[in-house]
Amino acid sequence: MTPLEQALHAATRSGRLQGISLATLRAGALGEAHAVGERGAHDRRRVDEGTVFEAASLTKPLVAFIALQLAQEGRLDLDTPLHELCGAYVPDDPRARRITGRHVLTHTSGLPNVVGPQTPFRTCFEPGERFSYGSSAFGWLQRAMEQASGRPLQQLARERVFQPLRMQRSSLTWHERFDDNHARGREWHGEPAPQRRLGRAQASWSLLTTAGDYIRFVRATLQGYGLAPDVHARWLAPAVPARADGDPQDLPGERPPSTTIAWGLGWGLEPAQGCFFHWGHCPGFRAFVLAHRASGNAVVWLANAARGLRLAHDVLPLAVPGPHPSVAWLQIGRLADAD
Repeated sequence: MTPLEQALHAATRSGRLQGISLATLRAGALGEAHAVGERGAHDRRRVDEGTVFEAASLTKPLVAFIALQLAQEGRLDLDTPLHELCGAYVPDDPRARRITGRHVLTHTSGLPNVVGPQTPFRTCFEPGERFSYGSSAFGWLQRAMEQASGRPLQQLARERVFQPLRMQRSSLTWHERFDDNHARGREWHGEPAPQRRLGRAQASWSLLTTAGDYIRFVRATLQGYGLAPDVHARWLAPAVPARADGDPQDLPGERPPSTTIAWGLGWGLEPAQGCFFHWGHCPGFRAFVLAHRASGNAVVWLANAARGLRLAHDVLPLAVPGPHPSVAWLQIGRLADAD
């Protein structure tokens, strides 16, 4: 048993995590892959390489890739306001009329991450002014992409990502083929998370996948697959600094710009380390991906437990060694920490 596999088994034996799907790249080639633990309260069978997890915001880099393809084909202008491309989306907010696809991908739209009583659906600053992680804007970009292509997002993803990269257990909507092998999430105190079976894709969070599938997308990202060299370079180039360590959403602009984390067109970046990353967070599920461009080493893991990001302290030193400021930026604790 490898050190990486030992770490995963230790995490599930402790009871802090339920099930884990993990895959790696070594020098750009498919490396270690492991599936450990249980699928959930609905199905006590072991997780295997075909078990489908909710990947939450790991959806965003995939959607960004499709948007960049449409842009290089001349179908979608990332610098034309979305209001002009596909109509109004944010009611009674003149400032929102200036939001572009580029603002959405760089999280500079000014819209909130999750809409709620304290974060109503309206801009909190001028689009393009600064970074504040904003998932709610992705629905507008999705509408523009679907109108520009004449295809629903699920079809775009299937034709441009899942089929060519042989991601056979991936979808932006629920499929019956997942019924017999899927994970169900678990919240902080052990309560099962609600099962979601979406019939319509959501650009910011609806990806269902396996670690083995998603690592193929990471490999394609490292290789520059499907994008012209200049477009690929802009995808992974720092476009805006994130905010200093804390909540990735900073609508009031209370924290200074980060000196260690930046954002490209859909990926988080550790510029000094030459890495790109993203995380996923939805009820009962957590996901994380990080890749080092120079070495071609990468890791992605999916966990059906609210503590799933805490694997970072055990997994990253083994899979992609080196300092990773994204862990501190996201304020990821350790599995042994009290909650």
